[in-house]
Amino acid sequence: MKIRMEIYLIAFVALLSTLVAGEAQALRSGDRATLVLESNHLAGSKNLRLDGWFYETANGRTMLPAQLTREAKAIKDKPWSGQIRMPDERLVSVSVTPQGDNFVIRLNAQPDADILKWGLAIDARGDEYYTGLMERVIDGPQAASWAPGITKAMNLRGQKIEMIVKPTTSIYAPFYLSSRGYAIFIKGTWPGVFDFAGADQNRVKIEFEGPSFEMKVYTAGDPATLVREHALDAGPPFMPPKWMFTPWRWRDEHTQRPKYYDGTPVTGPFNSEVMEDVLLMKAYGIPNGVYWIDRPWGPGLPWGYDDFEIDEKRLPHFAEMVKWLEVQNARTLLWIAPFFQGQMEKEALARGYTLAGQRRPINGNNYPMVDLTNPAAKAYWQDGVAKLLKLGVAAFKLDRGEEDIPDNGPFKLFDGRSIRENRNAYVAMYLKATYDIASKFRGHDSS
Repeated sequence: MKIRMEIYLIAFVALLSTLVAGEAQALRSGDRATLVLESNHLAGSKNLRLDGWFYETANGRTMLPAQLTREAKAIKDKPWSGQIRMPDERLVSVSVTPQGDNFVIRLNAQPDADILKWGLAIDARGDEYYTGLMERVIDGPQAASWAPGITKAMNLRGQKIEMIVKPTTSIYAPFYLSSRGYAIFIKGTWPGVFDFAGADQNRVKIEFEGPSFEMKVYTAGDPATLVREHALDAGPPFMPPKWMFTPWRWRDEHTQRPKYYDGTPVTGPFNSEVMEDVLLMKAYGIPNGVYWIDRPWGPGLPWGYDDFEIDEKRLPHFAEMVKWLEVQNARTLLWIAPFFQGQMEKEALARGYTLAGQRRPINGNNYPMVDLTNPAAKAYWQDGVAKLLKLGVAAFKLDRGEEDIPDNGPFKLFDGRSIRENRNAYVAMYLKATYDIASKFRGHDSS
């Protein structure tokens, strides 16, 4: 009897522990900050539920409690904001600002110096699909997007996407669309992660690094409106000059040959392959509006990119060749990259113009990259690009802005930002630095 009573007691305690644990779990899952956005454009309930809000420090992840958003109700056309003092004595502030059919959500804390990331979750319907973020099918190495037998397509459901620009076919952007009638745009350039109902089939999970967090939720009755609204926020693309839409001719490497393909001796003054390409296209009636010269086009081994100078042995009479191409109605385009080589490399390293934290690759390529937050360093690199513009070069292929770029460690850039924050921002800074110097010589070049 005593043994039986002990067994019953143990069973009762176990059952009670299970019930208490379950109740505690339910309490924990329901005791978290939740925001509900209301829009007539949302399919189904017309509501979008955002919960699981947290911030993370070196000490771990802290969930924002329900007390923060208890008075929020469903937000449609009136702004809402709230604050709460957290157990670590941090004051966390959250605000939601409706903008027509859209909503801007901001989170920050004081102090914020030790905050590593913020995050949230968005409810996901079983029939919902998602697209955006990148031009690839699969995140990771670009070859994975065309690997044999892949079944993933434009629907990102089930995928986990790391929002960090990767070599080489990338165009990553923190913007995605849902079939439910909404889109998300995470503002800023910090790295982050999107999990589209992978870890939890009922949630899209979003995490982004940085001391603060801002996102915009768009709602609309059609995808085109969502894309248009985002484009106006991010900055609409400008129209390139008309000649950019003409056929291009490209070679990966140019060699100065003594004879043309048919054995005819080369007697012309310019690179043999350039002349042969252009004249043959003309002879066959093939239009050509841009002639693209890839690296190597300068001195220096093995990369042919020293000091923004032209290798006259490979490309003799270069300035005159550019003018000749213009007579043939073709603009000259050159490959460039955001690093120094040759004497400029030595000078840049000596002056502290290079990107903090970068290690020289074994082959010496893509090194050292210019710190584009340093005005003097940027101007020094732009002076090199200006040499080419003065020779009549009309356009550039901007390469290597996302390769061998440091993104971890205690290093800071000239303007004080961390190399981690710089990781995604660098490509846009590179493009702008090139555009700014090119526009001084060529204006908007809309011809």
